[in-house]
Amino acid sequence: MNSLTQNPAWLLIAAALALLIWRLFMARRNSEHRDASHTIQEYGQVEHDPVTGNKVDAAHAITANFEGKTFFFESETSRTVFQQDPEQYVRRHHRDHGCC
Repeated sequence: MNSLTQNPAWLLIAAALALLIWRLFMARRNSEHRDASHTIQEYGQVEHDPVTGNKVDAAHAITANFEGKTFFFESETSRTVFQQDPEQYVRRHHRDHGCC
């Protein structure tokens, strides 16, 4: 065994194998973390605040109804602005996504 530990070539091979195993372990760990975050983003309902245009998590958003549709807001201020003239934001919303 002493002859193996004294030979620099074996030490380099052992170090390279250890590095390869470590990199494979870290790549798998990072991949699992990345997959978990994509799952949340893919299945979470994301809406846009019609006043600011920012993305809003529908589960935690402030809401208001207008013409039978629910709108989601990031803040009470946005909802108040929307409620003062909702048609302005509904028209802008349609114009932005090109349906009308």
